[in-house]
Amino acid sequence: MPARIPTLTLNDGTKIPRIGYGLGTANYGIECAQHVVSALKTGYNYIDCAQMYGNSKSFGDGFEKFGGKREDVYVVQKVGKTGTESHPRKILEGLLKDMKTDYVDLYLLHSPLLTKPLSLSEAWKVMEELKEEGLARSIGVSNFREEDILEIEKTWKIPPSVNQIEYHPYNFHAPNVQRLLAIQKKHNIHVEAYGPLTSLTGAKNGPVDEVVTNIAKSKGIEESQVLLNWARQTTDGVVVTTSTNEERQKIQLEAITKNINLTQDEIDQISEAGRKKFFRYRMNDVWDAAKP
Repeated sequence: MPARIPTLTLNDGTKIPRIGYGLGTANYGIECAQHVVSALKTGYNYIDCAQMYGNSKSFGDGFEKFGGKREDVYVVQKVGKTGTESHPRKILEGLLKDMKTDYVDLYLLHSPLLTKPLSLSEAWKVMEELKEEGLARSIGVSNFREEDILEIEKTWKIPPSVNQIEYHPYNFHAPNVQRLLAIQKKHNIHVEAYGPLTSLTGAKNGPVDEVVTNIAKSKGIEESQVLLNWARQTTDGVVVTTSTNEERQKIQLEAITKNINLTQDEIDQISEAGRKKFFRYRMNDVWDAAKP
């Protein structure tokens, strides 16, 4: 029987699993019901979906094949797709049909640049309505910068529960990321870290590699497990990862379920090595326009 996944209490009182399985990256734009089934059988109880990924039907089909109880799985959905209008209510209604469910546990604005025809504040007001109606148990944002949080802060009745952002040793130290983390802490908006394995997958042969390898060897764990826990521990948040390989799914899940913890010295070693390089893998259109 899969190990129990620890949870985090969000600012609205709901609980979210500390690790999620994403339908982006390796699954992006493809039918992936078999990988949903595999992830659920491995023990994941949080599936991360998005309008942008174009495969939400795969969750519905995969979960139906898996045969579990809806209340046992935490489902995240995100609204926003380049080149289309992205009204949160209209899009969610369609996504719920695709996923064969009548609510999502967490609904996010996927990007501050993808809310047309609504402004950020108008889109956030609709998100608040969807939470009040129970179509989304919790609401949040993704890829929001400090200035975007400040914009919706002017009119919000309900603050976001999370901000799902790219987060790893090569971008956490950027001044605009540090300012973002500060305002999130002020409002108890938790980080959901996507791309936590970027130094292994998208930016190999960098200054972090040797440090992570040595820590993994000393603890008898995998390098991916070191990086997942660095992201979890430095944010006190949630990590979102993915793999179409069942063994890697298991290894990544066990990074969180096996109670692995890095020492403060190990965390500091990775952070210090990460500061020697800057790299961002996703959403460059958002961050290229951000304040430095």
